[in-house]
Amino acid sequence: MKDTKVYKIMLLSFIFMFVTFVRISMVHASAYNGAVIGKDVEIDKSWKIKFNMQLDESTVNDSNIVVVDSDGNSVPISVQLQDNGSDLVVAPKTQYIYDKTYNLIVKSGLKSISGKSYGESKMQFSIKSNPTSNSKYTVTIDAGHGGNDKGNISGSGLNEKDVNLSVALKVGNILEQNGINVVYTRKDDNISWDSSSDLKSRFDIANNAKSDMFVTIHCNSYTENSAVNGIETYYAGYSDEAENIANKIQNQMVSYTGRMDRGVKEGQPQHKILRGTLSPAVMVELGFMTNSQESSLLGSDDYQNKSAAAIAKGVLESLSSLNENKELMVSSISDLANQITEGDEYSLPISVQATMSDGTTQKVGVIWDSEKVDSSKTGTFTYKGIAAGYEKQVTLTLTIVAKAQQTPPSSTAPIIVIDPGHGMGSDVGATGINGLQEDDITLAVGLKTGKILEEHGINVVYTRTTDMRSTPMSVTESLQKRCDISNNANAKYFVCIHTNSFNVPSANGTETLYYTGNEEGRKLATYIQNSIVEEVGTYNRGLKDGSWLYIAQNTVAPAVLTELGFVTNPEDAAKLSSDEYRAKFAQAIADGILKALGY
Repeated sequence: MKDTKVYKIMLLSFIFMFVTFVRISMVHASAYNGAVIGKDVEIDKSWKIKFNMQLDESTVNDSNIVVVDSDGNSVPISVQLQDNGSDLVVAPKTQYIYDKTYNLIVKSGLKSISGKSYGESKMQFSIKSNPTSNSKYTVTIDAGHGGNDKGNISGSGLNEKDVNLSVALKVGNILEQNGINVVYTRKDDNISWDSSSDLKSRFDIANNAKSDMFVTIHCNSYTENSAVNGIETYYAGYSDEAENIANKIQNQMVSYTGRMDRGVKEGQPQHKILRGTLSPAVMVELGFMTNSQESSLLGSDDYQNKSAAAIAKGVLESLSSLNENKELMVSSISDLANQITEGDEYSLPISVQATMSDGTTQKVGVIWDSEKVDSSKTGTFTYKGIAAGYEKQVTLTLTIVAKAQQTPPSSTAPIIVIDPGHGMGSDVGATGINGLQEDDITLAVGLKTGKILEEHGINVVYTRTTDMRSTPMSVTESLQKRCDISNNANAKYFVCIHTNSFNVPSANGTETLYYTGNEEGRKLATYIQNSIVEEVGTYNRGLKDGSWLYIAQNTVAPAVLTELGFVTNPEDAAKLSSDEYRAKFAQAIADGILKALGY
């Protein structure tokens, strides 16, 4: 009996090696149908198949090499031909399911470079049992909208609420099969709450379940430009855990679907859905309902399956980084007070500092009873907010004081043109880390710069004060429009604000370009460059020859272009995405301009 047992093991080992590493010919393939090549394998197992002939690369694809589960359902895989031309690596695009059996099938469409076909062969493997470790996690999956709230509607009549629900159920199913406790805010189109309590009802479901994570699924829209497309994931900006989850999910979504990567973004004030749970919250925007191609994909089973697999994989990859203390509750939150000047922009905070039940502090989301602050009137104003996991209301007292008397611009005051780079028509500029857009940065800094100059009695003319991407205009047309604005205004200086980018992330720092040979332009560029480096603390890349610039060649006024930093460098991008540092950039540019003017 002992000898027989050893023989069987050796035989199985021999078959495994033969099937996995030796050519599968059309003549002998049937002999290995159903051969077991692995048991209790990992859920992300890759298989390497070796052939004794080089393969025709055009036949190496996921049509001729497939993996199906025991129910006959195809599993998304990647098939890669190795450098030697005869080895294949077959890897799952998502994790396999615990306790399930799969068949790896090589079809007869696979050919060698000589044109010889390989006969169909089927090899079986089984996944290990579900580890109990995942059972300690609870994830709430929220299908956005529902009931009478259809969400966005595509041109073909597809309702966002239906796409969200379909993907949410698929995500939950995958997570459940991986041992996760899944809680749904809705499992069909019937919801038990009205619109006034929609957010609170979803939050209560997640918080009462003591969820470790909250994932809300939505579809995007942009009615001003139907060409806009792609995937983006938002996260609660006060939570590092949420940012990590968002990055994991976004990376998988782009990998699985092949759609445009619009990046991971911090939740905006309107994204209240991210601020009501104690657990880290993320919002996945699957694609744009207003884009005809993408809306067609959103309605397809294939795209929904890929999206679900991607979200589930991102969730699973994030579990190890979660705080496992589910018993931690909010004990108290202090009321807030702030003061601003009449006319200042002010956004209500999206989070507040809470004292937790173990004495530690952490930030939690808050939703206020008002969307915006009207700073046009002086006085003391009170705002009430609901913080995640806190039964009492939070109070913010905002005092708006009168604006100091400003010196009005005189008719003899110099005219400075501030040009926030890009942002007109097709000229959108560079895209950096986490989807950071150059034209968004330049507009924010440009408006702040102009405001500082106006407070000093300077006449300021802007080439743009809003996002003008939807305005039909070529890059050259947008550049000429900027020059025309400057020339028609009889400007003293033309100051163009940009950010840099490079394919090497280590590239960083500030540089300022000017028309060489123009002494006044050189002086202005020097003052702006030095001010930014000193006041913001960026690396000094110095002055550069900007004589080739369209704006330098087509404006009457001395023109300078300052590159604030690199959106592709982590340190620079952190500054460029921060409102605090954008204000510092603006102050430095204004200081440089004022110094050049002799103020």
